[in-house]
Amino acid sequence: MDRYEALIVDFGGVLTTSLDKSMAAFAGVLGIEFQDLVRAALRAYSGYEDDLVKGFETGKIPEEEFSIGFAKRLEEETGKTIDPSGLVDRIFETLEPEEEMYTAVERAKAAGLKTALCSNSWGMGLYPLERFPGLFDVVVISGEVGMRKPDREIFDLTVQRLGLGHDVCVFVDDHPGHLATAKEIGMSTVLHRSPSATISELQDLLGIELG
Repeated sequence: MDRYEALIVDFGGVLTTSLDKSMAAFAGVLGIEFQDLVRAALRAYSGYEDDLVKGFETGKIPEEEFSIGFAKRLEEETGKTIDPSGLVDRIFETLEPEEEMYTAVERAKAAGLKTALCSNSWGMGLYPLERFPGLFDVVVISGEVGMRKPDREIFDLTVQRLGLGHDVCVFVDDHPGHLATAKEIGMSTVLHRSPSATISELQDLLGIELG
C-alpha cells in the first residue's frame, strides 16, 4: 500500500451493473437489435468522430437535444420510430448499484487512501449524488468539466484535484481504451470485469482488505 495514495473509479459499469446488459434490455423492449443500439451509442468509443455523443458527454449539448438526435440515429439504424422522451433514463433503466464496489471504495478511503470518481456522463440523472460526499474526495464528471475519457486532460484534472502524482493512483474502468490513456500517463490500472475480480486485484495492489 505504501506505493499508492489514491483509488480512482469509473461510474457506469463499475459502480453499477453492466451497461451492456441494461442496453440489451432496452433493445429488447423496443424490439431492435442490440448491435444496432451499440453502433449508435458507441461510435465515439470505437475511433470514430461523433459530435452528438461527445457533445453530450462534455455538456455542450443538453439532454433533450441529444435525445432527439439519438432517437433519429436509432431510427436510421433500425427503421423503427423511436420516442425521444426520457431516452437516456430508458436506456439505463435496469442499471443497479454494485454495492460490493461501493464498499470497496469506502474501505479504501477508511484505510487512508484518497478516492475519486472519474466518469463520462450521459446527463446527471443516473448519478446517486447524495452518496458521493462521504465516498469521494474528488468527483470529476465529464458533463460538468467539459472534457471526457479517453482524453488525457480529464485524468490530469482528476489527479490535480487530488493533489497527487499520477504514479501513486490506481484507476478502475470497464473500458480498455480509457485504461490505455491512464497507463500512458503513469497510473496503475485495473480492468473491471466483475466486482469479485476487481476487488481481488485491488487487494493485491493495495495490500488492504476491501471485500
